[in-house]
Formats: sequence, structure tokens, C-alpha cells
Amino acid sequence: MKKNYLIHKNSLKVNRSKSKNFKKIEKFYIKIFNQIKFNLSHKQDTFHVLSKNFKLNFNISDLKKFNKFKKVVVIGMGGSILGAEAIYDFLSYKIRKKFYFFNDLNYEKLKKFRKNENLSKSLFIIISKSGNTIETISNLSYLKILKKNAKNLIIISENTDNFLSHLSKIYKIKFIEHKNFLGGRFSVLSEVGLVPAYFMGLNIKKLRVDLNRYLKTEEKSFLRKSSILLSSIMKSKKYNNIIFLNYCPELEKFLFWNQ
Repeated sequence: MKKNYLIHKNSLKVNRSKSKNFKKIEKFYIKIFNQIKFNLSHKQDTFHVLSKNFKLNFNISDLKKFNKFKKVVVIGMGGSILGAEAIYDFLSYKIRKKFYFFNDLNYEKLKKFRKNENLSKSLFIIISKSGNTIETISNLSYLKILKKNAKNLIIISENTDNFLSHLSKIYKIKFIEHKNFLGGRFSVLSEVGLVPAYFMGLNIKKLRVDLNRYLKTEEKSFLRKSSILLSSIMKSKKYNNIIFLNYCPELEKFLFWNQ
């Protein structure tokens, strides 16, 4: 029976000599990693988010007035919310505030939340790169929290001709620009992931510095070798699927982000 699954548990060991694609892909990846180094300084490149010169579109001082809220609600879809969810699940043991994530169209969940919570005492962070994501706008509309000069709303979207951007101007709501060169899961280290992380009580500046330090150590070599190995296996076309077996609940949202 032909194998069509690759099961990855704690580690994956493959005889490199048997992988015809390994050396070819290794050369390709070395080229990519060298290109990433070059792209870090380009302000319109996705990898610039990893640069120490990356500038966030908000000042921490502007967010301090929202610290009074003990409950935070994040509304978004896909990559706009998965990063924040992954951070929260992994570090929930040290986060004092209560977080709610609405990442689908779950009427019963919304209804229960609206019935049991004091909406005026919760901070809402609405995230959509395009500013036109139907599910996100639908959830925002159902909660009926929009009002002039609302002090408990933050909107994050591109500063273009889109629905959420217009709402922020009409209702005079705190608006944070979503960088147009960062999309989906790549935005976790930008405003999309770091604004929620700030309200989780995390030191977002240190978070970025520590990540960059990590990528410059020997772990960088491990990341490269693992990527090459996994790619060479998939390139061989002997396996059609990769299955992650997760035994750590705190990593569930991270794996969805990775997926």
C-alpha cells in the first residue's frame, strides 16, 4: 500500500543520502536565507517585520488609556487573529486579563457573550487587513457596539478606501494602520499581533528583540535544516499530507497559525 501520510511526532529522522532532492533544495534554501538577510532592510518587504528597524504604526503611550479594561475582545478572521490567539494560549498562565476571540460566525457564542457581559466595560479590537472582511464586519454589527467617539474600540486595517477605515473616521474611533506589505500570518509581529499582546501585559519590545536574538543563534541553523528536510520529503512526492500530533494544548492555536 502506497504511503500517503507523513507523521511527525517529536522528531523526524531521514537518511539524507536517500533524499535525491535534499542537496538541490539545500542550495535553494541557502539562496533564500541570504535573500531574507538582504530584504530585512527593505521597508516594503514581508521580512522587514523581523528587522530591528521595523517601525510600528502606534505608540505604546497611545494605548495606555485603554488599560483600564479588564476584558478584551478580539474580532478577526484567519491570520488577522490566529497570531494573537497563539500568543494568548501559549502564555495564558501569566495573563491577568480575560480575552475573547471571535474568529468565525458563531451566533450562539455571540449571543451568549452579549447577554452575559457588560459590553461598555470591554475593549474591542477589530482587525481586518482589507477592512472589508464580511465575517468580521458581521460580528461587529451584531454586537451593536458602534457609537460616536467610542472609547472602547480599536480598529486595525489598511488606511485605504475600505469599510472599517470609513467607520473609524465617521465614528471617530481609534484607528491603527495595518501595513499593506504584511498579510495574514506574517502580520503577527506587527500591529495585528502586538496590539493584543500589549493588552495581555507582555513587553512587546522585548518580545521582538528576543525573537531576533533567537534567530541569530544556532537555532537559525536548526530552522534552516528542518525546513530543507521537510521540503525535500514533500518534494519527493512520496507523501501527500503532513500530520502534526500535538500533545500540548497551549500549542493548538500556534499549529493552526502554522497550518
